Amino acid sequence: MANSIGAQVAINVFLFLLVMGMASTVDIRIMRQQLRNFKAISIGLFCQFFLLPFFGYIITIAFNLPVPVGVTLIIVVSSPGGSYSNWWCSIFNADLGLSVSMTTASTLLSIGFLPMNLFIYTYAAYHSLESETGKSVMQSINFGVIFISIAVVITAIATGIFCSYKFDTPRWHKISYIGGNVSGIALIIFSTVLSFLGGTDGSEPKPQETMTAIRPADYIAIALPCVLGLVVATVLPTLLKLSKPERLTTAVECCYQNTGIATSAALALFSGNDLQLAMRVPTIYGFVEAISIGVYLLIFWKLGWSKAPKDEKICTVIVKTYEVQSHNDDPDNDDEGEDEVGSHIENEDEELAAARTDSNNKLSEKVSEEVDWSDNAQTEKM
Repeated sequence: MANSIGAQVAINVFLFLLVMGMASTVDIRIMRQQLRNFKAISIGLFCQFFLLPFFGYIITIAFNLPVPVGVTLIIVVSSPGGSYSNWWCSIFNADLGLSVSMTTASTLLSIGFLPMNLFIYTYAAYHSLESETGKSVMQSINFGVIFISIAVVITAIATGIFCSYKFDTPRWHKISYIGGNVSGIALIIFSTVLSFLGGTDGSEPKPQETMTAIRPADYIAIALPCVLGLVVATVLPTLLKLSKPERLTTAVECCYQNTGIATSAALALFSGNDLQLAMRVPTIYGFVEAISIGVYLLIFWKLGWSKAPKDEKICTVIVKTYEVQSHNDDPDNDDEGEDEVGSHIENEDEELAAARTDSNNKLSEKVSEEVDWSDNAQTEKM
């Protein structure tokens, strides 16, 4: 019990530092602008809370998933965005300001949308299902864990935004960026270690023990919502003419789910062989979303959709943040600026030369007039 509490505290600490670090790298001016970007945020939330849960439900019915697999999959696709969505957007330089804005909005709205989607689609798929304890699915899910995770993310976002506003310097943004990345890597390693060391007391199955307890077709079913979500969340924003970095962010926010919520819910809802089946779902989905989104962002960075130059070295792109960048930091803008300055100087030279020529002409005319007047005056005297 003590080990479980300690692990949960460690995960929440890493989660807090990750989200706070990513939020601290956002330029407040861009953040304010993106909060007013009603179109982009609305598209992201629509994909997050309507399309993905619906895909999960359709796939559950189409593949006739066993109860533990289907219910847990619905929990996964109904959960708010995962803590790594900001991290992925930061690593590959999508629109991080929009990502943090969407994470904030989706986390707040998930308080209502998560139980609503969970109830609607679980009831539609399995009707009056009861767990082995005799309780209904809704009564068996540990919503306390869900609300704790939501509170951690909200607090981290608020703290990060405040720090970005209070310490709005390139040095702070760089420190926050590095700190957030280190925390993200630590959280990945810690979660992976826990997943393979868990269950040594015999109360919880290890992930490798669940591999043989699931049908081959179920792997495809669990992976499909993420893949379909990426496709639809790319096409829809493109049709609605969002900018390219905004399209990447919308796709990531739609598909990257908080699988820890589903893991906690599965532990509270199932036991025995059913628990083995349920525990495999968030593990498979987490693996698929990490690989799919990583490859997706890498491809579209090379296609020129991210804020990072597509010809830059990948090591530089990962280490450097292009989120907060002045006008002078953009080489293209520098070239344009130099052209404008050169053109302006040339125009000034031409205008000055023309003015001098005009002045000389007027002076010559005036001298000529004076000479003519003097000659006429002398003639009259004679």
